[in-house]
Amino acid sequence: MLTERAPWQWRRTLPRVAAAVAVVLGAGVLAFFVAGGLTHVDVAKLRPASVPSAATPSPAAIPIADVGRNALPSIVTVEADRTGDEALGTGWLFDSRGDFVTNAHVIEGQLSVRITDRHAHTHLAVVVGVDVNADIALVRASDGFSGTPLPVNTTPLSSIPLDVVALASSRATGQGDITTERVALLHQEVPLQNGEVQPGSSAPTVYHDMFDLEGARIYQGNSGGPVLDRAGMVVGIITLASPSGRDSFAIPITRVIAELNQFAARSG
Repeated sequence: MLTERAPWQWRRTLPRVAAAVAVVLGAGVLAFFVAGGLTHVDVAKLRPASVPSAATPSPAAIPIADVGRNALPSIVTVEADRTGDEALGTGWLFDSRGDFVTNAHVIEGQLSVRITDRHAHTHLAVVVGVDVNADIALVRASDGFSGTPLPVNTTPLSSIPLDVVALASSRATGQGDITTERVALLHQEVPLQNGEVQPGSSAPTVYHDMFDLEGARIYQGNSGGPVLDRAGMVVGIITLASPSGRDSFAIPITRVIAELNQFAARSG
């Protein structure tokens, strides 16, 4: 059963830079909108357990920030040129063909698309698949891409809270590229309010079946970035975030993986 909440107010995490004037469009751009005051899920209490004195201690878990750090080479900046401005978002390597996952709202209305890796190497890209209702897109580097695709967790999440890490292009966000989060709620319905979708946009007015993330603040530019579990596997795609708080929302990867695979199977 979904938790009842106050009306949402949020932004997509997508900065846009005006080409003719050197200003960053803030509240007026396609961006995330999130409500504050979300219900927190209590952490289950640990049960005491007796451990035999002769038992071999289990190895220490890798800090989740290190899990994210290991995956950063597979993260890129997605740049979409439009009439009069440029949109910046995050993408992550999906397969060995040079396909990158991002949000549809990052590349909507694009005239051309580029991806820039962490070494500042830029690649021209083409859009091979987009679903504006699900807010997902797959773009392909025209000259291929040498890197390690991120593994995907195809098992739906059922146990929360769950510690995760969200990755982003720091070039797109102007902030850090690693944020630690917690999946606090599942299956959330998140409606956008009037004025929260740019006129002429085909973006959805209601986002269905989303993860509610709580933790470090998510910024504009995080759009399309992966959410990883402790095993380093993608469980979600960052799509919405609070303009002033620490709550954000992600698309569960299990809901869109079949369509992403269909996009990737296309030639071009």
